[in-house]
Amino acid sequence: MRISEVAQRTGASAKAIRLYEARGLLPPVARHNRYRSYSEQDVAMVQLIRQALALGIGLAAVSRLRRADGQLDWPGVAALLERQHAQVVAERERLRGVERQLRQVQDGLRHWLQHGGGDCDLARHDCARAPA
Repeated sequence: MRISEVAQRTGASAKAIRLYEARGLLPPVARHNRYRSYSEQDVAMVQLIRQALALGIGLAAVSRLRRADGQLDWPGVAALLERQHAQVVAERERLRGVERQLRQVQDGLRHWLQHGGGDCDLARHDCARAPA
């Protein structure tokens, strides 16, 4: 099938598919006349690449999952997914801390606006202690 059909079936642009091929994420694609001829396996690989990108996994990490014979290193895929999951969990915890800090600053500012006077130093969380 031609690149336009792969693009339509996968949601990837033709330019992205060519990039995946150039980076070695797709095996060399056969050509008929001057046109690339993609297989169902190529479509599946483009879908896998797009899913990896949607999960925050970059092309460089995906490219390292190809074995010398061109096949995917499935244990490597599993390990990559586990690492990505751990990063997401860590980021979620970091964001919870940011959310707590934001609430503290908001609460301090809200209190200062309602009862305040004097200067408000958000960096030191001093708004709540401003004179009433």
